[in-house]
Amino acid sequence: MALSLAFFVPFIAAALAVLLTRLSQRGAGWVLAMFPAGLAVWFGAQVPAIVRGEVRSVSLRWMPDLGIDFALRLDALALLMALLITGLGTLVVIYAGRYLVHHEVLGRFYGWLLLFMGGMLGIVLADNTLLLFVCWEVTTFASFILIGFEHKEDAARESAQRALLITALGGQSLLVGLLLMGDVVGSLSISGTLAAAETVRDSPRYLAILLLVLGGAFTKSAQVPFHTWLPGAMTAPTPVSAYLHSATMVKAGVFLLARLAPVLGGTPEWETILTVVGAVTMVLGALLALGHTDLKLVLAYATVSVLGALVMLLGQGTAAAIQAMVTFLTAHALYKGTLFLVAGSVDHETGTRDLTHLSGLRKHLPLTAAAAAAAALSMMGIPPLFGFVGKELIYEACLKGPGGWPLALAAMVGFSGMVAAALRVGVQPFVGRTFHADKPEAGIHEAPLSMWLGPALLAATGLALGLVPWAIQPLLATAATDIGGGLAAGLKLTLWHGVTPALGLSAASLALGGGLFALRRPVLHCLKTLNLGDYGPERLYQASLIGLMKLSSSMTRLLQNGSLHQYIVVTMATFGGVVGLGVVLRLWAWPREVSTDILPHEVVVLAGILVSAVLAVVSRSALTSILALGALGLAEALLYVFFAAPDLAMTQVVVQTLTVILFALVFARFPVQPHEHRFRWWTAALPLAVGAVITWTLLHVASMPSHRRLADYYAAQSVPQGKGLNIVNVILVDFRSLDTLGETTVLATSGLGVYLLFRTRTRRKERQV
Repeated sequence: MALSLAFFVPFIAAALAVLLTRLSQRGAGWVLAMFPAGLAVWFGAQVPAIVRGEVRSVSLRWMPDLGIDFALRLDALALLMALLITGLGTLVVIYAGRYLVHHEVLGRFYGWLLLFMGGMLGIVLADNTLLLFVCWEVTTFASFILIGFEHKEDAARESAQRALLITALGGQSLLVGLLLMGDVVGSLSISGTLAAAETVRDSPRYLAILLLVLGGAFTKSAQVPFHTWLPGAMTAPTPVSAYLHSATMVKAGVFLLARLAPVLGGTPEWETILTVVGAVTMVLGALLALGHTDLKLVLAYATVSVLGALVMLLGQGTAAAIQAMVTFLTAHALYKGTLFLVAGSVDHETGTRDLTHLSGLRKHLPLTAAAAAAAALSMMGIPPLFGFVGKELIYEACLKGPGGWPLALAAMVGFSGMVAAALRVGVQPFVGRTFHADKPEAGIHEAPLSMWLGPALLAATGLALGLVPWAIQPLLATAATDIGGGLAAGLKLTLWHGVTPALGLSAASLALGGGLFALRRPVLHCLKTLNLGDYGPERLYQASLIGLMKLSSSMTRLLQNGSLHQYIVVTMATFGGVVGLGVVLRLWAWPREVSTDILPHEVVVLAGILVSAVLAVVSRSALTSILALGALGLAEALLYVFFAAPDLAMTQVVVQTLTVILFALVFARFPVQPHEHRFRWWTAALPLAVGAVITWTLLHVASMPSHRRLADYYAAQSVPQGKGLNIVNVILVDFRSLDTLGETTVLATSGLGVYLLFRTRTRRKERQV
């Protein structure tokens, strides 16, 4: 049960965020940070057991008839992600407490951030695909709110909308893929799906499942062509950028691919799609990072490049590639989280993130500069930082994998761009003469403790793991085994691999990246001239958005035109078409065990119903049509009597009588307007067709074997629990009392609305008099 409690802790903290912030605006961050900090300690305590091969799990019955359970599973891969989520989350919450201390809705910000944390933790711990999807959508919605947190700014609203549209579309794709996979396996359990991997790969639905799952993963992890939302999300407050868009949310797609790699991986389709898309994303992200001067935008595009590299490694699927993926995923979270927080501190102290206006800040921000330097060195892949260990493994994986030298050269290009980006964001603002535009030099000083603590700890962790990589080696090795099975076992982390081709590629990337940094002005000018950001995916997104708006406007003009007649026609046609399609596809034969014998008195009643219906349609008099509808209802009541439902017949008589009286009273007040009555055959054919479809469907439903369990329960418990002999009444009043209460509330609200409308009209008349 401790695992279940760990799942709910962030949601509890989110519920308390506003209250704690109102009690103490400055101290709330430290108090709220205790929740993820406690989780990080608990997860850390599980490392020895998980490394030994144990798995923590819990399963509670949720919707057993649908195969949906509240099932959680903590293995090494989930534990690695959980430690990153809670550890980074602790530091970001503390950082946000000072960075946004004067924000008017700081408590709301904490709430959404912790809600997102809970969603991310749910994704990595879920052992049921629908639970995973629910948590997936929690992160989508929470990130939408956080990206658009400064909602008064147009750029923030547009960026939040873009992120929501792209990631939510991917989420729907993921849902369909998970349901198809569950149908193939016969279970929604992730553990069960992993055990039935061969069944999924041998299924004719495999390619459809793969493409749908990749749609969800690629949109979440900003792969080309879905990467455009991530740079736009930099309009969010810096703590959001540091947490969501460098270490957690964008890693959700990578985690999903890693979790399902044993099921969907190992096929030519998997290897080709992931390798190609990942390599293109890695190179393109590195190039785009060189074309901007905003600190956060440079980091955002560098993140896109790293995400591409991680996906590319999963596509390779070799033991070396999987080991490199888990290692570099950890290294990236440490140095990128540091650099984002550093960018926030620089912006907080100087009032700008423009690299052309920043230099010489090491004198004013010494601690921040030290953290930035350590993180930049790790990003560049320079020993003894942990980033160097990860980069060497990536080069070795590319050289030994099926991609060979072409893929290794693509990785070198990507890392060259990251080297240049690291020099620009981690070194350039802190060296040279002090040069800034928005704040006098005397007002620049080191950030407060809560803002430099996070970057310092993350940078120090990156350095420590580089010096003693064996400290984290067991966890990473076990996580790699969870992804690749025994194939990925035996990870050995070391700071020095000797003079190898990988070391040569690493040195080449440093030289090329240093050259790009030295020539940053002409490179920046060249990339701005090419204007890569306005082509391809960006233009596709804008065109899709414009097309969606035009389609929405045309549909609104067509469907919401104020014509009640057209509303009814569209509703009936849609309903009849959807149900009719199912009837044609599955219920074409005459239903089994349905009698065709009709008694004489039933024929008389049916004839009365048909005559009343025709008379109601063709009559030129409103009163005649009303009376015909009343006669039709009374004839239906007779049918209920024939089939032993007297209570339903009485209800029908009362309702029909009241309806006729109300219609007659209302229409009597309407002015008589002569009109030409025109009978349209198509308006008669549509309701007849819909009625035929519904009748045919009900006949098939009646012919199917019924599940008696619920009916027998009602029959047995109606008298002892409901104290009534009329089972229908007991069901409505006792067993479904909340449903009846809701219906009563709706009727009462409607009646109150009508009363207020009449009262308003009476008052207007009185004022006019």
